[in-house]
Amino acid sequence: MSVWKACDLRGVFPRDVSADLYRRIGRAVATQRAVGARVLVAGDFRLSTPELKGALIAGLSISGAHVLDAGQIPTPIAYFTHGRLRTDAVLIVTASHNPPDHNGLKLMVDHFPPSPGEIQELRAATERGEFRDAAGTVENVDLSGEYCAWIRRRWASIRPEMRVVLDAGNGAASVIGPGLFESLGFRVERLFCEIDGRFSNRPPDSAVAANLTALCAKVRETGAHLGIAWDGDGDRVAFVDESGSVASADEMAVLLVRHLAPSAQGRRVVYDLKLSDMVRREAERAGLVPCMERSGHAFIKSRMIRERCVLGCEASGHYFFDELDGGDDGMFGALLVADMVARSGALGELRRTVPPVFMTPDIRLRGGELTFAEAAARLRGLPGIVAEVTIDGLRVETADGFILIRNSVTETALTLRMEGRDAASLARLRSACRSALPEIPAHLIGA
Repeated sequence: MSVWKACDLRGVFPRDVSADLYRRIGRAVATQRAVGARVLVAGDFRLSTPELKGALIAGLSISGAHVLDAGQIPTPIAYFTHGRLRTDAVLIVTASHNPPDHNGLKLMVDHFPPSPGEIQELRAATERGEFRDAAGTVENVDLSGEYCAWIRRRWASIRPEMRVVLDAGNGAASVIGPGLFESLGFRVERLFCEIDGRFSNRPPDSAVAANLTALCAKVRETGAHLGIAWDGDGDRVAFVDESGSVASADEMAVLLVRHLAPSAQGRRVVYDLKLSDMVRREAERAGLVPCMERSGHAFIKSRMIRERCVLGCEASGHYFFDELDGGDDGMFGALLVADMVARSGALGELRRTVPPVFMTPDIRLRGGELTFAEAAARLRGLPGIVAEVTIDGLRVETADGFILIRNSVTETALTLRMEGRDAASLARLRSACRSALPEIPAHLIGA
């Protein structure tokens, strides 16, 4: 399994990602740019991050880069620092939502995430080893205080008459996230808000509802108005309503569309093709222009930047905003939703206004059991197909709804997802998938 994914790196430390690899990546990045290019480096709080980050800085500096070391911080603050200092590139050592024994690398060159082709160019340069020898420099930078001051100014008019439970999962947002909410006047209950690179209390993936059981219980126990959970590096966010029920990414996308639409008529909204088709319908109903995009942070962010879209929504809990120059920020997104709830009513009440969704979660088939090409060929043979979408894997659409099969962006696996127009339609889609793809255990596809 390669650590080089579509737009970043992910792997198990030290089996897949090592200090030697990161040193070579640093040398390759510096060699691809002019001597003295300003490269920002940051990292999350995984146990392996200091070693990998140090190796990355060493590689950059011996190949002529001017390194700005931002330390270990949430990923949104790294992006903020990159924008404020106008650095030539930013490299963030993080595995985001992946398990504790993983690490990885997120990067941007200028103001865009890398394309799959650019990632492969970096991989080739790293493996080729034709590095420049040149003296570089390293300096420390810390814009965390400036970031917090900006957040407080942005949300100075927020009406925080509410109790919130904040679950940082022992990740990068553990200190700064609750501090921001408290400084704005919220009554904060902290849950797993001590930095711990082992993620001792829950997995770092906040998009999995099963990982939020403690947050749901704490919301009910404290009578909080809202529960908020961040992932390992603080750029994803999930929400729990006042009853202790997890809000789906589909519901949150619809609510954000409605919230932003009055001041954004005619603007574009980017949505992950894994999200419910309800997001498209609601965007059109609200006077916005929906744009389906390939699933993955880099693809949605690039589309946001290129087309100055007002909002981007990903099924995994990344939310992107034109106000952030197309970027995403779990803390900014959390405050936007808290403000929406303060102004518009309880999240549970808002959720009840969203039409029901008849959709499966991601059904994962580990690599080797069935190839994408074979699965796609069989799905194309299903009767009643009225349209195909191929921007990311294959999405076949029928009168009943859609079936999506694609390669995972972050792991070696196929993912399958279906949405029906109603319960009966979804049942028919499930039946069609069981017939076409018998390699997938029937209990995963469902009745």
